[in-house]
Amino acid sequence: MTAVREPVRVQEVSTPEPGRHTRSARLRLGDRHPGLIPLLLAAPAGIGLLFFVVIPALLSLIASFFSVPLAGGPWSFVGFANFQRVLTDPAVLQALGNTVLYSALTIIPSLLIGLGLALLANRAGRARPFVRTALFLPMTANLVAMAVVFRWMFAAQGGFANELLGFFGIGAVNWLGNPHTSLLTVALVGVWRTASLTMMIFFAGLATIPVSIEEATRSEGIRGIVKLTRITLPIIKPTVVFATVIAILTSVQVFDTINVMTQGGPLGSSETVLTMVWKLGFSYYDLGAASALSLLLLIVLIGVGILQRRTLAGGER
Repeated sequence: MTAVREPVRVQEVSTPEPGRHTRSARLRLGDRHPGLIPLLLAAPAGIGLLFFVVIPALLSLIASFFSVPLAGGPWSFVGFANFQRVLTDPAVLQALGNTVLYSALTIIPSLLIGLGLALLANRAGRARPFVRTALFLPMTANLVAMAVVFRWMFAAQGGFANELLGFFGIGAVNWLGNPHTSLLTVALVGVWRTASLTMMIFFAGLATIPVSIEEATRSEGIRGIVKLTRITLPIIKPTVVFATVIAILTSVQVFDTINVMTQGGPLGSSETVLTMVWKLGFSYYDLGAASALSLLLLIVLIGVGILQRRTLAGGER
């Protein structure tokens, strides 16, 4: 009688999933050093910020007190001579005046148009997402490309603006070549751009108004300009201050549109601070004066930020 052999049982060996050990190692690393992974993720952006923002800013700060030879050689300390030359240069003073005038031509219209568009988008009902997206499109467009388009629109010959004036029997205007109209023309482009940004800021502020207040004003019959000035604007005061500061910063730092459309001309009539910084540094090769002027602009921008902070703090109290 032969014995029956039992079948040999083969023990199954489970194979680890691909990447399992890697994920486990990461988890163990995260458990041991919880602050290491965020630092590693932020390292590429931090390195780029260091080499392309922090170090150039420090070099510019130092160069504003030195005479920098472009051909090489040691820097020579000149103290505040660069600032003195900048503040007494007629071309720089004209650029400062143009920047103030450009800001005056763009800030208030941008705020008013942005607020009006935000109120319009807020009342659009079901079409609100479409209207909001359409009104925000100018901010998504490439500014250099749009400056080329606007340069064609305001061209002296064959431009859309002059063709439109000719349709009504009005003579052509040299929009960009006339010292009396060049700054106003680029300011119109600035309003078109900044109004879209302020619109989104105001729209976000209007969304914070409680529904109960809207219902109460509707039941009391409060509408129009009275509702806007007595209820809406006081509630969204921080939003108004923030939009104003953003409009100021955008206007003071205008560069792309002017550099493409007029290059600061004619006769410096559309020159601004940043275009003058560019010319001092890369056209006249006066890096010390360019650094001094950029430092003065930075001080002004810091002052605007401090003013915004104090205004908001005063409103909270």
